[in-house]
Amino acid sequence: MAEDNDRRDSAATWFAALRDRICAAFEAIEDELSGGAGARFIRGDWQRPGGGGGTTAIMKGRVFEKVGVNISVVHGEFAPEFRGEIPGAAEDPRFWAAGISLVSHPCSPLVPAAHMNTRHIVTRTAWFGGGADLTPMYPDEPAAAEFHAALRRACDGYQPDAYA
Repeated sequence: MAEDNDRRDSAATWFAALRDRICAAFEAIEDELSGGAGARFIRGDWQRPGGGGGTTAIMKGRVFEKVGVNISVVHGEFAPEFRGEIPGAAEDPRFWAAGISLVSHPCSPLVPAAHMNTRHIVTRTAWFGGGADLTPMYPDEPAAAEFHAALRRACDGYQPDAYA
C-alpha cells in the first residue's frame, strides 16, 4: 500500500509541477507581447465535499482573454449508477484521482482556443487518460494537422492505439 501512496504522491506532484510550467509559459507570452507587463495567474484553493480538492489558476490578459490551468487531487466513492462503467469500481467503488485541466481563450480570433485535460485515476486498477483539442474561429488545416500529429506521436510513445 505504501507503494500506491508513493505513486499517488508522485502523480499529484507531477501535475502541480506541470501546472507551474504551463502557467509560466503563458505568463512569458503575456510579458513578451504586452511589453513586459503581462498578466499573472491568480490562484485559489477549493475543497471537494466528498474528499480532496484542488487549485484554480486563472489569468485574464491582453494576449489571452482568459486562461485557466486547474489541478485537483480528489477521492471518494463513485455513485452507484457509474460503478459499472468505471474499471474496478463495480467490485469496490472507492477511487483516488489527480489531474490537470487547461482552457485558453486568446483575444485574437486568428488563434484557436485550446483545451486539454489529463487524469490519473485509481480504483482496484489505475490508468491515465485525457484529451486535447483546438477550436479555431478560422480553420487552419496545416495547423490542425501539425497539432494532431504531435498528439499522435506523444500517444504512440505509450500505446499504439491510444491516440484514437
